[in-house]
Amino acid sequence: MNGRRQELREELGALWRPDRPLVDSAIAPIVFVVANAVGGLVTAAIAAVASGLLVLVLRLLLGGRAAYAVGGLGGVLGAVGIALFFGRAEAFFLPGIVSSAAYAVAGVVTVAARRPLAAWASHLFRRWPRSWYWRRDVRPAYTMVTWLWIAYWTVRAVGQYVLFDSGRTEALAAVKIALSWPTAIPLLIVSYLYGTWRLRTLGGPSVAEFRSGADPPWESQRRGF
Repeated sequence: MNGRRQELREELGALWRPDRPLVDSAIAPIVFVVANAVGGLVTAAIAAVASGLLVLVLRLLLGGRAAYAVGGLGGVLGAVGIALFFGRAEAFFLPGIVSSAAYAVAGVVTVAARRPLAAWASHLFRRWPRSWYWRRDVRPAYTMVTWLWIAYWTVRAVGQYVLFDSGRTEALAAVKIALSWPTAIPLLIVSYLYGTWRLRTLGGPSVAEFRSGADPPWESQRRGF
């Protein structure tokens, strides 16, 4: 059991490194909503951009990746620009709603094409052979995990859109934060645990066995997903 926990910690540590903007993503929405309640939309826009700049500087000073830091600021600027364009504070959250819906649609498309999104994500991270993922005794594990992700993105998109449509800015911020890293991390854990279990039950070759051309019976993939 201890070995299993250590393995999971290593996997999560590799995926969710300190230089990635997890908690940072909650700062701008909180600042925006508080400033909007106090001083209105323009004040909220200025405060959100200022918080984005502050996070950017702190990330760079702490040795974080410039791409993540700049990307976070870009997201804040885009959200602020949309809110000012529509003249509605809740429009600040439109980019997140659209991106969640787009991810859900992309997930469905990849499942329909029998090239599940979870497999592509794993390939980009692991650099395992793509042809291994598409095997009939491997692909179902990644298909099911992709459906879990689709459900997550759908809940994010629909839940936030309902609040956006009713103009509930404060509730939008709360839901956005609750459905970001506090739920993404448990989802990642479930995806990993289920995925590795499913790979074992499918009985296909491990990545090492696939690369070596080993004949069945195989030990199956027992670590990593």
